[in-house]
Amino acid sequence: MKDDRYIYKQKASDYMADKYNQVIPVLLVTGLVSFVINLITSNYQPTYTINRDTFLIIQTDPGKPGVVFLLSIVSFIVVTLFLYGTTKMYIETARNQTPRTDEILTIGFKESQGRSLILSFLISLFSSLWALLFIIPGIVKAYAYSMSFYLLHREPGIEALEAIGLSKQLTRGNKWSLFVLDLSYLGWYILGIFTLGILWLWINPKHLTARTLYFEEIYNIYHPSQVATSNDVFSRNTDIE
Repeated sequence: MKDDRYIYKQKASDYMADKYNQVIPVLLVTGLVSFVINLITSNYQPTYTINRDTFLIIQTDPGKPGVVFLLSIVSFIVVTLFLYGTTKMYIETARNQTPRTDEILTIGFKESQGRSLILSFLISLFSSLWALLFIIPGIVKAYAYSMSFYLLHREPGIEALEAIGLSKQLTRGNKWSLFVLDLSYLGWYILGIFTLGILWLWINPKHLTARTLYFEEIYNIYHPSQVATSNDVFSRNTDIE
């Protein structure tokens, strides 16, 4: 890690100190919308029971698979477009700028919808395929793809597959540092369980701001214009590991 992780954490804590009034409402709205969609979806899921005599699982209601599928698509779209907005929020926070709550909640629905949705789909697809091999490769690839949404903001003209390829390039040699940074917040997340998740409203923004600070440093040091060669343009579009 270019800076000690404690420096990132301290900077994140300092930058977030006066921004919770903007950030927490975003987290509450996005969380509530996702919860409501999932709650509605659960009403159409098939239900099962266990036969007390045979101990076999029996389906008692087939549900409505078509409705579940449509609601799942809606959930995927909404979560992805919110993710685009919250990524911008943490970039602004990492620059010690104050994000506007209304802008963060709506920007994903106004710009780069196609790139965001394709990127989210590709990340989910590639991560799932790697996870089918073993859990560890799936985790490694998740870190390799972790800068992708960040890159949509830093490079407005970049395409989804290019963002994944460039993320892999920029996180090469930095995955372990990112993992250690994430791990350093684990204790706080566990403690948050005993507050029914309320503490997460303060911990999660600090964590993701610290992550974004690291992304900023990686990007500024290994800017594409410095690390890309003429052959990289092709590899960034074709390498889907």
